[in-house]
Amino acid sequence: MFANLTTRLLWLVYGSLLAVLLPHTAWAFSRFEPDTRFGNVVAWVAAFAFEAAIAALTAQLARHVEATPRWTVGRVWLRKFAYRWLNAYAGGLFLALVISGLANFAHAVEFGQELAVFGLYSLPPGFYSVAFGGILPVVSLLFAGVLSNVAETKTEQSEEVVAAKATEREAKKSEREAKQEIAQLRQELSTANARFAAAGDMFARFLADEKRERILFARERWPELPANAIAIITEASPGYVSETLSKGNGGA
Repeated sequence: MFANLTTRLLWLVYGSLLAVLLPHTAWAFSRFEPDTRFGNVVAWVAAFAFEAAIAALTAQLARHVEATPRWTVGRVWLRKFAYRWLNAYAGGLFLALVISGLANFAHAVEFGQELAVFGLYSLPPGFYSVAFGGILPVVSLLFAGVLSNVAETKTEQSEEVVAAKATEREAKKSEREAKQEIAQLRQELSTANARFAAAGDMFARFLADEKRERILFARERWPELPANAIAIITEASPGYVSETLSKGNGGA
């Protein structure tokens, strides 16, 4: 909001400057027209055309600068300078400013009056003619550069916002992926814990002190094994194995 207000204020100041230049430029054109009403109208129309051209070309140049490509290789500064200032908009603006500058300088020389500062400080009158007449179009060119820089700053800020949003999206994506990986790891850990717990129970029964528990576990775990094989792996006698499996109980 503040940036928009500043831009509008700059345009207001710029328009006021052109309004000051307009009658001076019209006077200069009138020197080359007949001293008639029609000649005065032609002079004012010509002056308005040049000052309006300055305003229009400044606006176009600002938009052109705003659209400057973001080069990243080669002589970036030279490519940017050529794109921004070596174009028809800048050329037309410069020519219009030269005409306006000559007109305002002539007006300052024509109507400039003697000032005490000329004698007190030995300043040439031409210095003031340039400062208060011919310099006005140069100030206009500076305003064109300022307005163009404002447009460029807006573009750079927009790109920074886009880049920041892209970075934020990537960060959120990475965060989601990290959360998914953590959830998957937790699930795998839970499954592994369950398996280890089951394996622990299995080994606990297989290594139980009571032969009966070992025999029953072996039958449950390997139902296809014959009694003799179970007797070997449980370190029990075949008869005790047969008795345990057939009755479901017995002594150690």
